[in-house]
Amino acid sequence: MDVTLKNEGEHRTFVLVFQPGEEVIKTLGEFAQQEEIETASFNAIGGFEGFTLGFYNLETGGFDEIPFHEDQVEVLSLSGEITRVNDVPNVHGHTVLGRRDGTTRGGHLLSGITRPILIVNVEELAHHHGHSHH
Repeated sequence: MDVTLKNEGEHRTFVLVFQPGEEVIKTLGEFAQQEEIETASFNAIGGFEGFTLGFYNLETGGFDEIPFHEDQVEVLSLSGEITRVNDVPNVHGHTVLGRRDGTTRGGHLLSGITRPILIVNVEELAHHHGHSHH
């Protein structure tokens, strides 16, 4: 993943370029931890070769997996937020994926493997300062 810092003010913005084979949700979480991001929003376009979509189940409070297997899809839209849960970054994203025949599938993105590329814009909304209080 290549990272470009676009703006270094109080609220930084980054452009992340994922390479083939990189898993997006886990890697975004690791990035947020490394950069000490408390809260951020993100949006992305690109492609996936493997992915898992979910639908929120109000009764269980978890995600039901949406069965859908395709060798290659276009990420027409992927947007969401990064927050902290128990001091660990939580990446929550919703996506619409385009299939070869022009139809789409969408849902909560549980995981996505990049191919050929995914370009993610991350906009920091708050910075994490560890346990020190100013």
